[in-house]
Amino acid sequence: MGLCEAVLSVVREVSDDEPVGRVRLRVGRLQGVVPDVFEFCWRMVAQDTGAADAALELRDVPVRVRCRACGDEADLDGTMIACPGCGAPSVAVLAGDELTVEEVELRDGEVRRNPALAAAAEAS
Repeated sequence: MGLCEAVLSVVREVSDDEPVGRVRLRVGRLQGVVPDVFEFCWRMVAQDTGAADAALELRDVPVRVRCRACGDEADLDGTMIACPGCGAPSVAVLAGDELTVEEVELRDGEVRRNPALAAAAEAS
């Protein structure tokens, strides 16, 4: 429920509380988000807002790690977080722990990106 409330806060900021038709999210596997449960909670928290009827699109982001021992980078399939190359348990998570609002599409068709993502894109 807390994740949905945080997402709704971003959506409301990005949309200026205008009616929302679609919300696209990038969801890392480490977040443990179950799409049906997330959708159910979303409907509860978004009720009585301009995002109440918005379609949710959740884009799965696999867990990607860099081994601190051997330096290899790899996507992980399972729940065990260790280097698939050398087996070392000391890895840095590069992706897969995020929950990011990528864009919000208003009902009139206008697409708005998350301002934090836009600022990061300009900086790089």
